Amino acid sequence: MTPILINVDVEPVHRVVRGETADWAGFEELIALMMERRLRLEDATGAPVSFNWNLRMDPQIEIAYGRADWVFQRYGMEIERIVEAGDSLGLHIHTWRPVRKFFRNTWLAEFDDADWISHCVQLSFDTFRENLGAAPMSMSFGDNFMHACAIPIMEENGVRADISMSPGRAPIGANAKGELANGLTPDYRQTPRHPFKPSAEDFTRPGPSNYGFWEIPITGGIVGKTRKGEDRWTKLLLGIRPEWVETLITGALDEGVSVIAADCRTDVLTHPVNRERFKGALDYLEQTARTRNLSFMRLDRICDHLDAGALPKAMQG
Repeated sequence: MTPILINVDVEPVHRVVRGETADWAGFEELIALMMERRLRLEDATGAPVSFNWNLRMDPQIEIAYGRADWVFQRYGMEIERIVEAGDSLGLHIHTWRPVRKFFRNTWLAEFDDADWISHCVQLSFDTFRENLGAAPMSMSFGDNFMHACAIPIMEENGVRADISMSPGRAPIGANAKGELANGLTPDYRQTPRHPFKPSAEDFTRPGPSNYGFWEIPITGGIVGKTRKGEDRWTKLLLGIRPEWVETLITGALDEGVSVIAADCRTDVLTHPVNRERFKGALDYLEQTARTRNLSFMRLDRICDHLDAGALPKAMQG
């Protein structure tokens, strides 16, 4: 049995939010689609199917939307529907900070300032607990980021799993043209493709002294060549080219990875090309589930299997 982890990042359409209070386009439609697909995947696997929804409530949300818990105020009924369906809720945290550029308000992705990063993480955990009565058992950073200052907060809040890291990914600053960044994301070129307990000496790898939570890396790999002839690396986003999805999933299954982890955003259905690619990726997963022993699991159940030593290649140390 290979667990499949489908993570949905619930967040604004635009990364550099311009002080808008618009709805997070695509969220409601995506819920309806995933509810319908759940039934098809359950038919394919013969088992219950669960998804994982990761909510934004960091300082960018607080500043741009007037309150960190805006998603609960606007989409409370939708969140209740997700929970009633048996899905899990976690945090998705970006470290955007407000700055001025050429007399205009904009955002900078902060990858270096530990005080700001800690504030982003603490606000997110506090807001989640205030609205749901308990801390989340899982989290992920945006932009495949992670910082050592976040780990004590994660440990204090009883996090069981983080899903931020992308094995094979080199450090980068700004993720898109025109964006601003301070510092770099971590170097994941030596990060394992299997779940592991992060080392206190180097959180991108397991080691002799480990933290208590599981790092569940996002599935990724080489999917071809760039125009320059270099290896083209990508992570498993449900919305990328169909042949890349097939390459990454088939490669992971053939390698025998402990968990296949895929990401998407709530706006994936708002762009015609991404919409068709997303549906095609779900079609491929459904077809594959009929021939391979796949299980679409909640993240906490995956952690239960990891804690029990029931998944191969997961590394305690």
